[in-house]
Amino acid sequence: MLQHIIHVLLVEDDPDISAIVTLALHMAPDFSVVAVPTGGDAINHLSVAPRPDIILIDNNLPDMDGVALASAIRAADPDMPPFAFLTASVRQADHDRFVASGALGVIAKPFDPISLATQVRALLRST
Repeated sequence: MLQHIIHVLLVEDDPDISAIVTLALHMAPDFSVVAVPTGGDAINHLSVAPRPDIILIDNNLPDMDGVALASAIRAADPDMPPFAFLTASVRQADHDRFVASGALGVIAKPFDPISLATQVRALLRST
């Protein structure tokens, strides 16, 4: 039986966090991760196959904030893949703003690498 691969686009400018997320998700055999450091790179990557099943967005990117990135992706692609925030910005006002932007949810930094794949699967099930 073929296993469905969950394609993740990670938008994270910190190379250490990007590496930890990638390693954590690769511990699960059904994840494939492409990491990019900027919002502009994320927008450009959406035209490359395979299309992500979910986008994980850091809110503090060097070229735009995560909510602006979500708006830019939606403007460029009305069938935008689902997205969630992976961020240290976890005040209630931030959380409310992320959810209002259409995010499935928020994974707070620091996160538990061991449970990250489970958290991402749970976000995808909520769609």
